Amino acid sequence: MVLALFAAFNIIKIDKTPYQQMAYYKTTMERIAQLNNTDMPKVTPQSDSLKVGWGRANFTPHKPVHLAGYGDRYGNSIGLQDSLMARAFVFENSERKVAMVTIDLLIVPPAVLEALQKRLPKLGYSMKNVYLSATHSHNSVGHWGTKIVGRLLAGSYQQAIVDRIAEAMVEAIQQAERTKEYAQLGFQKIDAKDLVYNRLVREKGTLDPWLRVLKIQQQSGKTATLLTFAAHSTCFASEQKPISGDYPNRTIQLIEKDPKIDFAAFFAGAMGSHAPVDVPGGNDYKQLENISQKISKLVLNNVDSIATQAEQQLFMRSVKIELRAPHVKISENLRLRPWLFYALYGDYSSSITALRIGDLVFVGTPCDFSGELVARFDAISKKKNIETIITSFNGGYVGYITDDKWYDVNEPETRHMNWFGPYNGAYFTEMIQGVLETM
Repeated sequence: MVLALFAAFNIIKIDKTPYQQMAYYKTTMERIAQLNNTDMPKVTPQSDSLKVGWGRANFTPHKPVHLAGYGDRYGNSIGLQDSLMARAFVFENSERKVAMVTIDLLIVPPAVLEALQKRLPKLGYSMKNVYLSATHSHNSVGHWGTKIVGRLLAGSYQQAIVDRIAEAMVEAIQQAERTKEYAQLGFQKIDAKDLVYNRLVREKGTLDPWLRVLKIQQQSGKTATLLTFAAHSTCFASEQKPISGDYPNRTIQLIEKDPKIDFAAFFAGAMGSHAPVDVPGGNDYKQLENISQKISKLVLNNVDSIATQAEQQLFMRSVKIELRAPHVKISENLRLRPWLFYALYGDYSSSITALRIGDLVFVGTPCDFSGELVARFDAISKKKNIETIITSFNGGYVGYITDDKWYDVNEPETRHMNWFGPYNGAYFTEMIQGVLETM
């Protein structure tokens, strides 16, 4: 009887009103239009070229912790595979500076973002000039979720762990500040299609196969690389519980072992719908080593051929986005009422962030952004003569954003983790294209 009453009052139909007819769409697009009121900084021959520094800080827990990444994982971590790091770059010219920070976590959790925001002013930063991402490891530390869903996924909330992660991010930025030098930058896309597959719909779908590499060479000769890739950081299955940064961390270790690379960092690419190719007959550790070895070799075999040049352009934009009311699906056509989502998960603001460095534009998304959508930005990138690099997990989290034609597919990405209703593939595409027009 109680369950019947609950269902009667709290299960409703999915709202399939076209997104362009909704108030949230109008509000967000008006905000994006307002970005045009702020001119892109002009670059002249007299403009100062960029200085770049980099740094890292360790936040590995000293005792077993709950790992965040799988809903069916119970109990604490067992053993340590590799250390967890915050890694940062600082880019600076005579007018402005921007920090790019990535952490060996599942996402950038709202609690960590809040703790970081409190610390940034002492460094001369705010969220207006800090670009965030994560490596999306499913074997990293939890204890950062404040609501029921967060605690089920990541274990009990522990403020000390949240503070330690935020402090590591600050330490990485401070180290990057201290190591700044004039630098030259270069970029290359490397085909890595043999290392990734579409886990959502397999051969029916498309791939973002590119390993994207930003090479930074300081005046002193020191060299760093910033990598993005679309394969999910899920080499370890839920029953494997070592603390680990998964393949992104191992890849960075292998790259930094080479004497020609002084520093490397991994920013999660458009990881939605994408997974690393399995090793036939191999276990989780073999898969981890296989993809890490292959990605690191692709980087090291190509990095010398990446031409670099001094760059001057540097600026960042951020726009707060609005979304349809939460749609936690229980079937193809039914969902829970929004108040239940807010009670269980929370209500957090989200944004699209964009950072231009020379002719590169990094776009940060608050989600597992599907690699199937990345090719939609090719035309505008060509028109503006830029390279667009999509990253995930910029400090908000709204679930998965996938191609709309798969919205009714009964898979975890589209049934359980697609939280804000239909048409978000098209909506996010339109938002990002609008932001790119201002870059």
